[in-house]
Amino acid sequence: MTRSTVLFDDACGKCSRWAAFIDRHGSGERLRTLGQETEEGRELLAARPPSLEGVDSVFIVTEDGHWHARSAAVWRIASRMGLPWSLGALAFVVPWPIRDLFYELYARTR
Repeated sequence: MTRSTVLFDDACGKCSRWAAFIDRHGSGERLRTLGQETEEGRELLAARPPSLEGVDSVFIVTEDGHWHARSAAVWRIASRMGLPWSLGALAFVVPWPIRDLFYELYARTR
């Protein structure tokens, strides 16, 4: 089975704790976490689409190879987790500029 890959900033304590949360509560069959500073993580980041160059964010590379960052990554990660965490995917109904604003405000506290 193909899984989505969550690329997180493993130099960030808060990000590492979120990755551990995903590992504990997510479906190992649907998600895997990978630190951006690992060898495999650096290789994967080097292959990211040009539109995401220079973006400092959590990323998800979906089963079909599509890349998503910021709040778009967050709700897709939630959608692949078990209940009740998958309900976080309902955030997609909020317009992306508003979701990304809240993502950026939260990310500043890392």
